[in-house]
Amino acid sequence: MSPVEPFLVHIRCDTDGYTHAVTEDEFAAGRHDGRFRAVCGHVVLAAPMIEEPGRFDPVCRDVLRAVPSAAVPEQERRRLRWRSRR
Repeated sequence: MSPVEPFLVHIRCDTDGYTHAVTEDEFAAGRHDGRFRAVCGHVVLAAPMIEEPGRFDPVCRDVLRAVPSAAVPEQERRRLRWRSRR
């Protein structure tokens, strides 16, 4: 069995306008206060989700390119639980 790659969430920061890569664990840890630590180390203050994505943060991009295992995995579309019971 192959190792599981981390899922990344891309969140636009309200303070710098960049879209940052945040791991699933960091997203879960910061979901109540809306602050997330990105892979680049920046603390992201989430912009309203109606905002369009900004430019991708160059530091996050460099971190993801430097570590091959941190590449964005292909994500399958997940079915909603209530629909899967039919």
